[in-house]
Parts: sequence; C-alpha cells; structure tokens
Amino acid sequence: MATYAAGTIVFFYHQAEICLGIVSSAEGNRLRVLDTEGAEHLLPTDRITLASLDTFLPAETRTLSTFIDMMEQSLGFLESEGVPAQLARLPAPFSFDQASEAVGCLSDFCRFALFKHLRLRDDLYLMKKGVWRARDAEETAAFLEKKEKEAARARYLDAVADFLERLETAESGMQHKKAPEFVTGAEDERQLAAESRALLISGEPKDLARILRAGGRNLERSVHALRLALGDITPDTDPVAAASGIPISFSSGLASGAVTPEQTEPEGVEAFTIDAEDSGDLDDAIDWQETASGWSLGIHISDVAACIPLHGELWRAAQDRVASLYLPSQTVPLLPVELSGGALSLLESEARPVLSLRVELDREARVVDCSWSRGWLRVKKNLSYENFDNMLRCQERSPLLELCRKLRDARVGESEERKPRYSWNLKVVGGDVVMQREDNLSPSRFVVEELMILYNRLMAERACQSGLPLIYRNVTQWSEDDNDTDNYGIQAYLSTEAKFHPGVGVQAYLHATSPIRRFTDIVNQAQFSALLAGNGQCFSRQDLEELIFSIEKRLQLLRAVAHRSERYWLLRWLEQKHLGEPLDAVPLRRVKQGWLMELSRWEKRLVLCCEEDLPLRASVKLVVASVDMKELLVRGDIIL
Repeated sequence: MATYAAGTIVFFYHQAEICLGIVSSAEGNRLRVLDTEGAEHLLPTDRITLASLDTFLPAETRTLSTFIDMMEQSLGFLESEGVPAQLARLPAPFSFDQASEAVGCLSDFCRFALFKHLRLRDDLYLMKKGVWRARDAEETAAFLEKKEKEAARARYLDAVADFLERLETAESGMQHKKAPEFVTGAEDERQLAAESRALLISGEPKDLARILRAGGRNLERSVHALRLALGDITPDTDPVAAASGIPISFSSGLASGAVTPEQTEPEGVEAFTIDAEDSGDLDDAIDWQETASGWSLGIHISDVAACIPLHGELWRAAQDRVASLYLPSQTVPLLPVELSGGALSLLESEARPVLSLRVELDREARVVDCSWSRGWLRVKKNLSYENFDNMLRCQERSPLLELCRKLRDARVGESEERKPRYSWNLKVVGGDVVMQREDNLSPSRFVVEELMILYNRLMAERACQSGLPLIYRNVTQWSEDDNDTDNYGIQAYLSTEAKFHPGVGVQAYLHATSPIRRFTDIVNQAQFSALLAGNGQCFSRQDLEELIFSIEKRLQLLRAVAHRSERYWLLRWLEQKHLGEPLDAVPLRRVKQGWLMELSRWEKRLVLCCEEDLPLRASVKLVVASVDMKELLVRGDIIL
C-alpha cells in the first residue's frame, strides 16, 4: 500500500469528478485531504489517482494555489510543444509513466499538467483500466459529434424544465397571462410533443421522464400539461385518446406539404359518392351504366399517393398515425382536415386526382375486361346512405343493386351473412352521449361494400400477375366445433404474400379504397401507380415488411384506444340515461374486477364489480347504481 506524507499533492475522485488537493495527515489507511476550496475530505487511498513525488508545505490552500499556477504554465507549454503528436506515436495502449517519459516530464508540475491534459482531452485519448490510447481522426470526429449531441440534449432538457416551471407558475394564478411558449424553436416543439407521446406509450425517453417527475410531479399530469401547451391536444380531446399517447393535432402548416399532380381534363362521367351523412372524408366514387351485354362500371379512388411526397413530412405523419380513429366524441384523422375534408376529398363539383378502375362485366357479373388509369374526376353528386336508399326504394328494379348481388353471390354463394343486421354506436353530441343504430346491411352500404371489394381484389390480382409486392390483407380462421358459432374466430394480418381470403372469398385481397383513412392504402396506391407508370417499384419487399411491422404495432394501440374510449363513453351514457333502470344483460365470464357483462339490447360490454356467482350466459337484469370512471366499471345489482 502506498504511503503519503503530509504535503503530498494529489488528484482524487470526489462525486465522479477529479479534484486537486493536498494531504494534511494520514489516519490509518485513510488520508485527510484539503481541496482548493478549503474543504477537508477523509479518503481511502484507492480514491487517489495521482500523487506528487515531492512534498509541498505548508499543507494549506495557498500552497495548492501556487502549485496550480505552476501546473497551468506547464500545461500551456506541453500543448504548445505538440504533446498530442508525441503521444500518438506511442504504442497502444500506453501507461501514464510511458507518457511522462515520452514527453520528458520530470517535475511534479509537469506530471500533473500531463495528467490533466490526458483527462481533459478525451476527444484525443481513450482511457480504459488506467491506460490510454490515442484516438484516430475518425474516432475523434465521432466523439466530438457525440459530445455535441449530448450538450444539445442537455440544453433541450434544461429548456423543457424551464418551460414546465413557467407552465406551473401560469397555472397557479401567479401570472394572469396566456400560456408560455416553448422558446427554443418549432423543431424542438415537435420533438417535445413526440417524446411526450412516447412517454405515455413506452416510458421512453428516461431523461425526459426524470425532468417531468422532478419535485414529486405526476408524470401523466406533466405530459398532459405539456401537450396542451404545445397544442398537441386540446381541452376537448377525447380523454382516453389524450392519455394514450397517440398523435391528435397536426403541426402548423403540415397540409402545405401536399402537392398537386398535373391536371388533366376531368373524366366526363356521372360519378357520385355514397357515404354517411356526417362524413368529412369522401375518398371513393362510382359511375355505372347498364349495357346490352352487362354492365360498365367505374370505381374512382382519391389519388392521395400522388399528392403526398414519398417519405416527406406529411408521409411520416400518416405513417405515425396509420389510420383515422373514429371515437364517440371525435374523429382523429389520418391527414390534416384541410386535406382529408378538402383538397383530397371527392367533393361535389370539384375536380380531384383519382386512381380509377374501369371494368366491363357480363350479365353474370363476370369480369370481361378491366383497365386502370390515373387522372382527374369531377363528382356530380355527394349522396348519403339515406339518400341512396331512398332512391333505390323508388325504383322497381335497380340494375346496380342486381349487379352487386351477383358479385356477392359469385364470391361467397348464397350462404348466410355472419354480419349482424344492426349495430349500435355511441356518439357525443354537445356533451350529450347518444346511442345511434346503424343498418349494416342497408342496400346503400351493401353496394359500396361490394364495389370496394371488387376494386381491392382486382388490384390484388393485377399485382400478383405482375409479381408486384404489395401489402395484402390475409385472414386465418378457426372454430373449436364446426357447429359452434360462438367459438368461431378470425384473425386478420398483413403480409407481402397474398393468400386466400376466406372472409371475402377471393384468392388475393388488399386495402386500397380508403387512402384518406388508412396509411396502408396510400402505400399500396403509390406502389401500384409506379407499376402503371412503368417506374418499377417505390418499395422493395423488405421495405414493405418493415412497414407492416410498424403498422400492425400501431393498429394494435389504436384498437386498444378505441375499445377503452367505447367503454368510457358507454359508462357516461349509462350515468346520464340509465342509472337505477333494470337493463337486460348476460354474464359472459369472470374477470379480475368482477364480471364481464353484455347489455343485450345494444350488444355493448362492460365490467360489473361483483363478487357473487352469476349464471353464465343466462339472461338477467342489471341495475346500475354508479359508475367508476377511473377503473371503467360499474357497481350495481343483479336481478335473476
């Protein structure tokens, strides 16, 4: 064990820093060391990294000050004499003694100066286990780049901490001004919004989480406050969506990134759209006429891919969102509303770019010929489902409805549809939660569904014939008992390999008819359009497989948000309309909090906090006494 006399100058470790001090006394295997600030430290000898060969008395701070002056003079001399070049010639790795000998350091002032040089210039030297080696030019450049990123990150986190403090000051009423702005620039604002969302999803980045938790803050509340201040959410954002971490608002000016393809003369056809009355994103239109031999049909889809630069900011925003999310209280769109409800929407009398399918069918609805084209279309009429249903009711015979029935029969035969006739959807209107009934099998919805299936399957067929990789939609299905429809299940998945789709009844299927609402459709549209133009491929098969991984991961999150939002607003609806009222219900199974129940009339599920045994899948009466919005469950009584 080394011995240290009083007056020995030392470099020692203290709180992960190298400090200079002078030994005032030794106490067993510990040293009492005085630092440059006059503070004393009782240190084990293994905390000493370098000791002087001579002693310097008296052991006081003024002795240290004199030593530092001499050391700094030696440091300036060493660096002016090209020490880095001398050390670079040493075989790697080299010890401190080898470095001292190479440079010719004889005095303690010089030795300490050299040690400080080696420790300070970590851009030039790499130390590991007490020995050094010189970095080459490439390593030095990479190190400096890393240090600059670390410094930039530290400045960014300091700005976030300051911003959060100013937010809290404003919220506490100490300032009666508008919310403070994040002052380091728009790029940092976008980064902070994205990282705030990531924290809610994955808990990363950890360094930002530490800032937001500092001072005992609640992380979720801090994230919520940041997102509100940044405009990433609004006060009326669906509470479940706001807490989920999915992107809600769009950055200012994002829609301006869209481009307008070269306009051609709009196709002169009587095309029309059919959609929900309140739909703001119309991405498909049709035209048709009955011919002597069958039908001539045009299906036109908004050419979103032609308007969004590949891998640009708009593209990345759509990729991050993956799909429009339809919640009871709001729609979270895939694209900015200026595009989804404006420039890309097939609005009546407005010319829009489209990717069109023209198909000729015989009397048995067999495809005789089809062709694809990109061009422009001016829709003649925007119809609602109700409008079109009324039009069909006024006709003795609808050739279009007849065509769609034959298309359906050719796909699946006359087997019974598994889809229920009606479904009930929650909707928030002016703070009031209402339950709306939707006719899934209305003639208008049936027509739209069949024609979109036709478009999607014919694109898939053309792509398969051409060997073009696309994102196909495949399905696996199972049943524990062929006669047990309750245990029948299907699982849809995306793949670059087309397989038979049992749900649709075709050899290959994909999604391409809702590019305003689904990112997958934009990808397929861009890839297929490149084929039509003879430009090869926008994406390799590997590119698409990587996209599929991120798409399916985000879709899983969106489904969870939609499910939780549905539960949230169902409880709000019960609270508003049905407390204390006996409701027909069926106990489905036990869950951790009690029982999963289904409200029979509306086929909506909720969790009942209940410990007693209930008759499985029997009809009972549920009387809801209260709702727990935090745990998303109800409390009440069961009447058998």
